Amino acid sequence: MKRYFLLAALALAACSPKPTGTSADGPAWLFLEKGPYTLETKVAFTGPATMQLVTDLSLMADKPEVVLEKQVEAGEDSVLTVALGKLKPGFYEVRLRDSIRFNIGVRPDEVKSPVDAPDDMREFWDITLSNLKQIPLEAAWEAVPEASNEVRESYRISYKSFGGAIAGGLLCIPVKPGKYPVHIQYMGYGADVYNFDPSANPERIDFLVSVRDQGIFRDSEARWIDRGLDSRENFYYRGAFADAVSAIDFIATLDKADMDHVVAYGESQGGALTVAAAALDHRIKAIAPAVPFLGDYRDYYKIVWWPVHEVMETADAQGLDREEVYKMLTYFDIKNLAQWVECPAYMAFGLQDPTCPPHTNFAIYNNLGSSEKHFWCVPTCGHAMWKEPSWPPVRDEFLARF
Repeated sequence: MKRYFLLAALALAACSPKPTGTSADGPAWLFLEKGPYTLETKVAFTGPATMQLVTDLSLMADKPEVVLEKQVEAGEDSVLTVALGKLKPGFYEVRLRDSIRFNIGVRPDEVKSPVDAPDDMREFWDITLSNLKQIPLEAAWEAVPEASNEVRESYRISYKSFGGAIAGGLLCIPVKPGKYPVHIQYMGYGADVYNFDPSANPERIDFLVSVRDQGIFRDSEARWIDRGLDSRENFYYRGAFADAVSAIDFIATLDKADMDHVVAYGESQGGALTVAAAALDHRIKAIAPAVPFLGDYRDYYKIVWWPVHEVMETADAQGLDREEVYKMLTYFDIKNLAQWVECPAYMAFGLQDPTCPPHTNFAIYNNLGSSEKHFWCVPTCGHAMWKEPSWPPVRDEFLARF
């Protein structure tokens, strides 16, 4: 009997993977080990309150799922200590009184969001990339004197990509001869363009990528998520993901680029493009996506309103069947593309993110094909990981290895 219990305990331990990440300094709202759990946190009140714990996958439901409700009390120091017991892996919203809301996470490595890629997904992307190869880049270079000096020179780059659309970005490249490692940075959804400091990082090439109609090519309509919903052939992100690969094709044309040392990173949509690029082109040697976008459309719909509710409203307006739209989106779901990533990866996420919720981040992370992967959590951060001072040193130290 003792042997049976020992074997059962060992089997249970094997089912609970060792955490592959950690948290920045801040409230202990991310639980990485097995429970039971105790929440201890500073609050903005003293005295009694009702606390509810709500599953994140029910936040958009008419009646959210409450897994725990109890009366609690904050002491004179405004510290609240609550026994949560054992919780399933996932993310939960803590609700206190009428207005206090914050998220906690439990064993994120074990969050389940299985790949639901269609059988012909690989064929679809092989055809897309084959068509891309037939498009000559015909890159055009425009000097940017205000972001150039004797150390590095900057250029505005444009070239043809999938379907003949124009993509490109801002290139900052060392002046002196030699081979240099390359940092590709993919931009967020509608993010503003900026120039690199030419005196910083003198021993590398930086390329800030603009996909079609965004970045330096941004058009007047600042929404792209619901373009071309009628088919996988026409969906906006077919071209945008191809543009992410075109950026690598362009870098490969540079005599000074050391193609054995190409890394990529980005936040939000930039994180999604980073994963997509590494999935579709293995010339990237390491990636550091932060708060990645476009992971698990169906669960996304259950957690927050934007973007999937907006997508479905557009589908309704166009007379498209929602189920067919969901099926089409699986070809572009970053959690499905993640399985093709082979290089090491380091992902950052904000536990309070209302735009790319943690569940959607881990739908991607837990499906990565990488043999080496890590995550970095900022417990109090929402979506603006680019404003968090703790992430760039972690990211840069990781990417410097490659």
